[in-house]
Order: sequence, then C-alpha cells, then structure tokens
Amino acid sequence: MKKVIAALLSIMMLLAGTTAFADKPDDIKAAGKLVVGTEATFAPYEFYYTDPETGEEKLCGFEMDLARGIAEELGVELVVSDQAFSGLITALRSGELDCIMSGMSIKPDRAEVVDFSTPYFIGQQVVIVREEDVDKYHTPADFAGKQVGAQLGSLQQTVAEEQFPDSEAMLLNTVPLLMLELTQGNIDGVLCTDVVGKSYMTVYPGLAVSDVPIEFTSAGVAVAVNKGDNEALLQVINDYIERVLNDGTFDKWFDEALEINGLLLEQEAAEGTTAE
Repeated sequence: MKKVIAALLSIMMLLAGTTAFADKPDDIKAAGKLVVGTEATFAPYEFYYTDPETGEEKLCGFEMDLARGIAEELGVELVVSDQAFSGLITALRSGELDCIMSGMSIKPDRAEVVDFSTPYFIGQQVVIVREEDVDKYHTPADFAGKQVGAQLGSLQQTVAEEQFPDSEAMLLNTVPLLMLELTQGNIDGVLCTDVVGKSYMTVYPGLAVSDVPIEFTSAGVAVAVNKGDNEALLQVINDYIERVLNDGTFDKWFDEALEINGLLLEQEAAEGTTAE
C-alpha cells in the first residue's frame, strides 16, 4: 500500500509540475498578462523606435503587432521580455515566458522541445557583404578561410556551420552588431534573412546582397509555445493568425513595420549613429 501511495504522490507531483507553466489561456487570463519573449533588434520583425514628435519610445515590428493582437484576444496585458535570442527557448521551458515571437523559424531540433503555431512569414536567406567585395563571393567556397557572421542560436548559425564549413563563424547576439563588424572589416559576410539584411543596408553604408546561393527549405516563422501542454493556447494563437493573414491585417502590419523601420534608419543615418 505504501508503494501505491508513493506512486500516486509521484504522479500528482508530476501533474502539479505541468501546471507550473502559466501557458494555458485560463492561466494567462488569471495572471492578467501574456509574457512574450523576443530579441528586439531584429527589424522589421521587432525593434525600438523613438517618435521624434513625442519622444516616446515604442516597440514596433510586425511580430509585436501580432503579439499585441493575441494579448488583446485573450483580454490581457502584453508584457515583452527582451533578451538574447539564444536563451529564449530555455526561458520558455523554465516557465518564464508564455510564448516566443522573435523571427523564430520552424526547425526539427526546436520542434523537439517547443510546439509551433501556424507559420506567418517565410523569408529568403542571403549573405550580406561589403559592396566593394560583392564580385569576390559567388559560392560558399569563396568564403574559405574567411569569417562569416550569424546571430547566436539562430537558423543562420546552422547555415554557417553546415554550408560554410571552411569558414570561421562569428556568432553574436544581435544582427546590428554583426553588421557593424562587417562595415568595420572585422568579418567578411553576414548571414540573415533578405528583409532584415536590406533593412540594415539602409543605415550601414557600403553593403550589398551577394549572389551566394543558400540551400534553404523553411516551413516559415512561427510562434513557439512550451512543448506538450499548450493545445488550448496554440488554438487561440492559430485562430488569430489565420484571421489576420486572411483579412489583410498582417500585410498591413508588415508594410507599416517596413515604413517605420525606414524612418528609424533615416534618423540614425542623419545622426551618424547606428543601432546597438
């Protein structure tokens, strides 16, 4: 009997452990907030912008619009946890976050520890180089013995390791830092999505998209939730994503993010400064 009771207690403790994550809709509503993890220097997905007329700093980007919409759907406050991309899944698994919205591509290794929503964006992978060097690089082999930059923990890190085996990878926490290293001549190329690369090319002068082909098959960018016990939350998220994709709202967010990011980059160029 004692063994049976001990076994039952063990099961109860395990079940109690699964409720420690504030990730189901009822838990989130009870807490009054949706905690979304992101790395907020990834324009136009998410980025900070200071309105020159009001001086107010805003968190912009089409993923942040999506996050605000989902929080509103749940009837709660949106709380954004801005942290290193490489630590987001760990924070999600620990219960610190309810979900991740940070340009996170659906990948098999990630799908082992998180569940993904319906994808809402698919970008192309490119290598950004200095404009003066664009004719030097046409294949990954041309980067042999060179340094290629990628965001730590990102899909691009995997691309660098697998498709640029003869290059040295520089892994940093943010894309702006990588672009700065590229302009300063410390690395020879930066792997990123085309929309991100083209955004930063506006403020970092002398950069260009190379014609280096990247072998890449993506299921898209999606919201990540903790693995296994989030069916109800995932359903809310998927229903909302389907709605905004179909009614044109997401396209509007995307265009607005590009426009605001363009204003930000123009400001920085005029001030002679760059993002972090």
